[in-house]
Amino acid sequence: MNAHRGTDTAGPTLTGGLQSIAGAIDPRQVQFRNFGSAGGAEIAKLYHGLETPWVTQCLLAKLLRRMSAPPAAGADTTNEHIPAGYTYLAQLAAHDIIRNSSLNPLLAANETGRRNEREQALLLDVLYGEGPSSNPSLYALPKVGDVVRSIMRTGPMAPPSPSAMAMPAGACPFTLRDLPRFQPADLSDGFENGRTDVLVGDQRSDDNANIAQMTALFLHLHNAVAAALSASGLPRQDIELPAGAFLFDRARRVTTAVYRSVLQNDLLPRLIAKPIWDLYQASGFRPLVDMQPQGVPIEFSHAAFRLGHAMIRLSYVFNDQHPEGEGLENVLLNRSSSRPHKFPVSEHWVADWSHFFEIAGSTPQFSRRIGPTVNEVLLSAYTMPILSVGPDSKALDATAAGLLNEVDRGALPDPNASGLLFSDLVRGTIGGLLRLDALIEKLPQAVLATAPLLSEAKKRSQAIQSWLQGSTVTFTAAELAELAENPPLLFWLLFEAAIEQSGLCFGTTGSVIVGDVFMARFAASRATVEDDPITQDLVSRLFPAGIPRTMPDLILFVANTLNLSNAWPRFISPSTTPGA
Repeated sequence: MNAHRGTDTAGPTLTGGLQSIAGAIDPRQVQFRNFGSAGGAEIAKLYHGLETPWVTQCLLAKLLRRMSAPPAAGADTTNEHIPAGYTYLAQLAAHDIIRNSSLNPLLAANETGRRNEREQALLLDVLYGEGPSSNPSLYALPKVGDVVRSIMRTGPMAPPSPSAMAMPAGACPFTLRDLPRFQPADLSDGFENGRTDVLVGDQRSDDNANIAQMTALFLHLHNAVAAALSASGLPRQDIELPAGAFLFDRARRVTTAVYRSVLQNDLLPRLIAKPIWDLYQASGFRPLVDMQPQGVPIEFSHAAFRLGHAMIRLSYVFNDQHPEGEGLENVLLNRSSSRPHKFPVSEHWVADWSHFFEIAGSTPQFSRRIGPTVNEVLLSAYTMPILSVGPDSKALDATAAGLLNEVDRGALPDPNASGLLFSDLVRGTIGGLLRLDALIEKLPQAVLATAPLLSEAKKRSQAIQSWLQGSTVTFTAAELAELAENPPLLFWLLFEAAIEQSGLCFGTTGSVIVGDVFMARFAASRATVEDDPITQDLVSRLFPAGIPRTMPDLILFVANTLNLSNAWPRFISPSTTPGA
């Protein structure tokens, strides 16, 4: 897309990325910093844990065991406020904001030099990469006469398995429902029969089966927009662009506008606590605290937007072909990097979106409530080195671990509890995040008024201590004091969501951190998307009743435009098909 500043006279941008209004990207825009600060905060205001990395790891190991305790008997972990699909829409958006250059699992290490490699946020660079000229492999070959590719590639399913349900009469098979994958037969890495690799703008788009399907959905959205523009008699290009570039530019404009409309009108109101959402509405959807125009707060990247991990279910049903569903471990491993011989994808893994969103009355699967008790599969998924640091602040191998005394060995993470959650806790410790009390100091009175625990340190400490002591994990007095008075930010945000909102959305602190990051990035590029006359004209042509505002609206547009309402496996269930 091209930043025309309200005109159509600027030169073409065939890399596919919106330019900043000022032109070149300011390098400061892609650096990490502290929330509400132009750069790094004073060292005294940063979270450091206990006196050494080793005792901090022991503390995190105990906290991990407390957080891995099962929910209380009778506790409802189902979040009917957030259908399961929004977990992965949020993951897609997170990837579209941040691409971290460094993730070091060692508590003794630091992350100096870390930068955000996502130079532009919320413009779907996660989908488009650098555009068809720079990343042609992401795009279908151009039709005869075109010079520039304009359509996103998608990938096929495997032939139906012997146990697959018979195709209903009148249903059309639609085979290209996955990410584009290929067998590298003629490349220098050789060829193994059936081994596949994936073609995506961001490798994280194939992190798990759900994000892969979500990414494929947005590939379909771009292609649906391109088809609709072509069918509508796309206005003749009045600037000189190579054949095909004009359609790509216009399709990307509209696709990005739809995506941002859904984020602002559907995703964020579900994630952000209503009192805070009301404050954003009153402020004209501008940040409440973090007014800095440059950089990404590490409190967002290393804590607040990791709350999505708490929303992940134990299993997912992708479609009625496989009604018993797939367990989370399989969902996490079903990617080209882990199971390259399992692709093309089978019909079991193709999403019927009525199972993930409430489409025309469908009852979807729901996400898990947000809180400090987590899905047990995530305790071992994405396993990082179990022994992160030793008493001398160096990485510890299995031989060295055998030399530890029993007390120290018992403080290490359990071999089955060293996965994603422990990784998140470690990153939040080494990342240079603000202490909770320093973060609270930045919040305006209008925010503090919505959350008594933030303004009353004694009540906050008592609530945390009560929860910590509600299990068989024994904390020392020093550990209790540290966690109650100076909790790691990720733990506090999970705890806050459970206490304030019963886990149905983020709590106050999490809502402000997440909301400010999104609002700042919307504001920074609004002139090139929502306020751009070219985009406004195109949107009004395609959507005379108004731009899609929700994921169900988006999915129904794709289904109708690409004739997927009767696709098999189902794209949407029959009861959700208009007119069915």
